[in-house]
Amino acid sequence: MEETTREELVNLLAKSDDLVHCTSMIIRLCNDLGTSAAELERGDAPSSILCFMREANVSEEIAREHIRTTIKDTWDKINHEFITQSPSLQPFVKYTINTARVAHFIYQHGDGFGNQDRETRAQVLSMLIEPLKLNS
Repeated sequence: MEETTREELVNLLAKSDDLVHCTSMIIRLCNDLGTSAAELERGDAPSSILCFMREANVSEEIAREHIRTTIKDTWDKINHEFITQSPSLQPFVKYTINTARVAHFIYQHGDGFGNQDRETRAQVLSMLIEPLKLNS
């Protein structure tokens, strides 16, 4: 495999800035959906949900629905980036998209990272550990 030069890397990132931005949005918004209630109780920095509640003067549920819609719209943009990027960028594109997928998975049922005793643990076990036991 050829070594990537600094110039090639800069060009790669320049061509992928929308993809990187969208992936960052997915990570941030999914994290906020999963952790905002606990963070608010602890007095942590405001999440996107709280910010939208204050900005639009809406309830928490309406703000959460807005964030879910924003996540869906952002996935649409990511999918567009996936199908329109050049073949030479596909390894980077796949890596970046998989990062967003992991974040969405981890936070889909709440804080699957900070609180691993919930659905996320069961899903990881059923996908990764249980199949290994069956094949042993």
